[in-house]
Amino acid sequence: MHFRYKVIMVNITFLSIGLGILGFIIIHQNFRQAFEIQLSYAVEENNLIQSSIEYQLLDVLNSPSQNFIKNLADIGDNTNSSILSQLSSFYIVCGRQMVYNNNNPEDNDLSLIPEDLFSSLELGSKNYILCREKEDYFIYVTSKNIVNKQDLYIITKRNTNDTYQLLYSQIHYFSLLMVIVLAISSVFLYFISQHLTNPLEQLNTITDYFARGNYAVRADISSDDEVGMLSAKFNDMASSVSEHIEELNTMVKQREQFVADFTHEIKTPMTTIIGYADMLRNKNVSEERRQLAYQYIYSEGKRLETMSMKLFDLIYLGKSEIMRTEIDTTSFAQEIVQSMQPILNRKEILLEIDIDPAIVWGEPELLKTVFINLIDNARKASHEKSHILFRGKTEKDYYIFEVKDWGCGMDAETVLHICDEFYMADKSRTREEGGAGLGMSLVSIILKKHGAEWEIKSSPGNGTTISIMLFSSNIMIDKEAAQ
Repeated sequence: MHFRYKVIMVNITFLSIGLGILGFIIIHQNFRQAFEIQLSYAVEENNLIQSSIEYQLLDVLNSPSQNFIKNLADIGDNTNSSILSQLSSFYIVCGRQMVYNNNNPEDNDLSLIPEDLFSSLELGSKNYILCREKEDYFIYVTSKNIVNKQDLYIITKRNTNDTYQLLYSQIHYFSLLMVIVLAISSVFLYFISQHLTNPLEQLNTITDYFARGNYAVRADISSDDEVGMLSAKFNDMASSVSEHIEELNTMVKQREQFVADFTHEIKTPMTTIIGYADMLRNKNVSEERRQLAYQYIYSEGKRLETMSMKLFDLIYLGKSEIMRTEIDTTSFAQEIVQSMQPILNRKEILLEIDIDPAIVWGEPELLKTVFINLIDNARKASHEKSHILFRGKTEKDYYIFEVKDWGCGMDAETVLHICDEFYMADKSRTREEGGAGLGMSLVSIILKKHGAEWEIKSSPGNGTTISIMLFSSNIMIDKEAAQ
């Protein structure tokens, strides 16, 4: 059952109980007042009849020769014709004998009168009882006197049907009124409960959307009551859940990115290893070149091992700091050239080097990954038998590396998205060259970790120049000492 209908039923139930109790109290009070009025009329009527009979009995008592019982009957007739109302009748009982019955003078059966009227009745006092005879209600009032040493009872019987008809009509009227009030109240309660429960139903609908994966939905806070507070808490919970889900998605993405980046990055050293291994397998080379090939295979294998650990720390574990050391630019550039030479020879591309000697501050293996990626991208964008320039120069407190090619170049849109994960400027060419669109995103992460600034200048058909500004060793050491 909907909460709305529960609210209506509970309110109608309590309203019915409240109206019933109120009606019972009002009707009962009205009936009691009406009954007391009827009772007072009955008592006054009994007093009046008693006074009239007693007054007439004075003459009878002063004439002892008269028949006392017969005189009582005559006195009853006189009283009946003079003062008794149409709603009442009365009886005269002397001793335990009915002397007079104004309804039927011939019927003197004492059993017509309730026996309770005679019990515990003292001289000068009155008894009254309420009796139902067939469909009528009567009030019996009796008074007691002693005449000629005999108990004389004067009993009046008053019809009170009007009082009970008033009671029944009030009950009927109130029942009808109660049905009307409950019907109207039900309509009003329906609309009121609908207005009150609409925010809950909307919140329920939003919860369904949220459960189905739409984490952007939020509840509309339209009041500052408990429902509004519930909506606000739901929004807080939804925001918290969304943040946690976003964190989980980011974590999953980072793991996927790690696998993709690591797979991409092992390609270059593996290419070098495979190239030198193939040379040793298929060609007769001198012992000197053989040893050189062994050395490159070993060094690239070690670099692959070191790089995998660095990538794991950098991407997967998300460490905020990297271990920096002083790097000699000349030997650093020479190592990069030696690593790239076998793959450049396939397209007969000349790698020109113009490196000013200097000391920079950084993590050697990660920076080597940066420039290997940049030179490899330049190779992919260049034609056969073209050349690539790799140079470095000192400017003030910074050292600027540049990788320049005269290949196909990129438009502004490509430059804008070049660091996006899996973005490829030329998908067919990149896939043909074995790329996966992850190299530049990794370059961006590594340079960000080094606090380096970089710039890309490119235009279609005019090649690309990428400049990287690294801190020199002295200024970097001073900065860290100051921190």
